[in-house]
Amino acid sequence: MQKILQSLENTSIKQLHLWIVLIGMLIASQVQYIQHGWINPDSVLYLEAAKLFSNGDWKAGFEVFNWPFYSLCITLVNKITQLGVHVSAQILNVIFFGMATFAFITIIQLAGGKQKQIIAAALIWLSAPYMIGGVLEMLMRDEGFWAFYLLSIVFFIRFYQQQRLKDALLWQLAMMFASLFRIEAILYLALLPLVLLFNPHQSLSSKLKLVFKAYSVQLALTLLIVCALFTYPEFSTKMLGRLNEIFTSNLLSEFTALFREKSAIMSQSVLGEYLEEFAIPGLMLTFIYVIIIKVVFTTGLITMGLAVLGIKHRHILLEQKSAQILMATTYIALLSMALIITKVFVLSGRYVLALSFILMVFASFFFAHLLFKQHVNTKTKWLVRLLILFMLACSVKNILPKQQGYNYMQDAVAWIQVTNNNNNKPVFYDQARMRYYADEPFKGTFGGHLEHLNTSIADKTIFNYHYLLIESSNKNNVTKNLIKNALPEYTLINQFNDAKAKKSVLIYQKK
Repeated sequence: MQKILQSLENTSIKQLHLWIVLIGMLIASQVQYIQHGWINPDSVLYLEAAKLFSNGDWKAGFEVFNWPFYSLCITLVNKITQLGVHVSAQILNVIFFGMATFAFITIIQLAGGKQKQIIAAALIWLSAPYMIGGVLEMLMRDEGFWAFYLLSIVFFIRFYQQQRLKDALLWQLAMMFASLFRIEAILYLALLPLVLLFNPHQSLSSKLKLVFKAYSVQLALTLLIVCALFTYPEFSTKMLGRLNEIFTSNLLSEFTALFREKSAIMSQSVLGEYLEEFAIPGLMLTFIYVIIIKVVFTTGLITMGLAVLGIKHRHILLEQKSAQILMATTYIALLSMALIITKVFVLSGRYVLALSFILMVFASFFFAHLLFKQHVNTKTKWLVRLLILFMLACSVKNILPKQQGYNYMQDAVAWIQVTNNNNNKPVFYDQARMRYYADEPFKGTFGGHLEHLNTSIADKTIFNYHYLLIESSNKNNVTKNLIKNALPEYTLINQFNDAKAKKSVLIYQKK
């Protein structure tokens, strides 16, 4: 193992960079392949919008999803390759991950990293269990956000180090593209340039000039929007899609509406009159706990530990301007998570990855410090070997074929189409994903579990179908009991379970 590391250490930085990007793209390709067509529920919106755009139905595509840049990117790849919307999205995923890998390694270099740090960074990046094993497999906007978010940080660090206008413009454009994938990137656009005011080695006038450059594109666009509002009466911020969310006059009220509602419930129904004043701080402490747990498990326990040590020793390990920007990005990422959980009371690991990427940078520098340290005791040597083996094992696990039952929903759709419905009798699908797998026209996402089924039972349109495909949780028999009581005309003919037998698709046939 030591010989391999020494051999890699003697490889040029450009070659290392190239090989890491190529390996990253190969991993992304394998991750796409082992899905065998599986998609996330949210992916239905993006892919259906892309189908409509590809067919020239622009208005309908925008109605499916009102922040459609990702779908437009899929459409562009589809038009170029003619390989279909799904394959085009997979190709785009691989390209975006290649861009993100390139940007991540470039950040390592800008922060003072050489071959040692790049090797350590590659081990951490390419073995990330949640990023690669959990999110990369999904055809989501996130991969586009990763690519442009990390590229924007590359350009911002270069701007801070070299103070070139070109980098100031590129950082803003890259982050603007990131915001077209995930709207929360706007927070970085608004706040990250403020770090330039905290450089103790520059005069106030020099700092203000740099800040102006870092905001230049944003100021120009804001001026254009304001002029358009006053010049063209028909122009409205509603025409800006989700950007309209930040132009609302009651932004704070909208962000805290659910928080105030939940704290009132907690005050009245949980704490009671003697403790009611602790409802708000109690919720805040809960949010802090949730954020900490999400950050640790999204980043990975080992990477998180290395990152904490890397942050502690950042003044020794990293170039100082880079470290300053990375720390500022960390604080903004934490603020972004706090705003998200406050507004919607949800914090998916996908929203945490913006912070995880920065933590991976700090982790890479400390891991390199351990990996290539000349004089270490036996315990440290064994610890480093175990860390390397663990990361390699995670990398292998990320690309292994999925368990039997992973594609249970697709298997159920295929069974009904190929095996049991040769006469093309009408089939009821209670999930948008099943309609997508069956290549049926898009009818919306159907809301929560059983909502579409209950609505169809209520308006009696359910009886127009000869077969029913219903998703069910095997924890209880709610779905089976509902159909037994409300639809005695149908009988269960087959059932497809997921890998852990926690979810299934029930197939019913009219008697």
